[in-house]
Amino acid sequence: MWTYLAIFLSVALLAGVFTRRYVLFSSLSSKKEEEEVDDVIEHDKRRISKEDREKIETLLKRGEALLKTGKDEEAVKCFVQILSIDPSHAETQNKLAVLYLQKQMFGAAAALFKQLSETSPDPVHFSHLGLALFSQSDFENAKTAYQKALELDSSRPQRFVSLSHVYRALGQLHHAIVALNKALELEEENFEFLFLLADLHTELQKPTHAKYFLNRVLEIDPKNPDAKKLLKELDSPDL
Repeated sequence: MWTYLAIFLSVALLAGVFTRRYVLFSSLSSKKEEEEVDDVIEHDKRRISKEDREKIETLLKRGEALLKTGKDEEAVKCFVQILSIDPSHAETQNKLAVLYLQKQMFGAAAALFKQLSETSPDPVHFSHLGLALFSQSDFENAKTAYQKALELDSSRPQRFVSLSHVYRALGQLHHAIVALNKALELEEENFEFLFLLADLHTELQKPTHAKYFLNRVLEIDPKNPDAKKLLKELDSPDL
């Protein structure tokens, strides 16, 4: 139940911020009053008092300590309290989003990572957003998120593998192979990548190509039982 309560509190918090802005805008008309509204909005975004900053720091340390002892429920309460003070506190958004991802609360995680990716174009945020969206079967948006992560940083082969999984889920097997080949360029002896490529080519009914990648496994590990088994299956007259 605490997970749903945490989501509710987070949503209520953000709703409160936007509702407050709407009420102020609709009730004020003079230029002076409009300037006051701008001040309130600016306060929401930027201006945090020294007292509130100290409170945020205390809550953040407490939340981190609670996480280390496995008290996730209490940690979430601390993080939600921080966001009630500063809804755009990026460090807290990230910690809460990662926690939601670990708890398989993919909708809540995606919402926070989307906000983080918009305010801070970090490839890690886009990768996490891609994972959260993929886990909800939102494959098109997951593809966009992973592509953006790779635009920012293409040095991590696992991002190409994740994008390949998205393409495969979309039925775009040729694109999936291209992405996996990019991963393989970065780690030429990675068995996971070689087996995945063999599997994709098998799915495309290209046994010769599949055998090529399985033989590459055997070049690295001549006794690999999985590669031998798959090669034997590919040589079966039933295929």
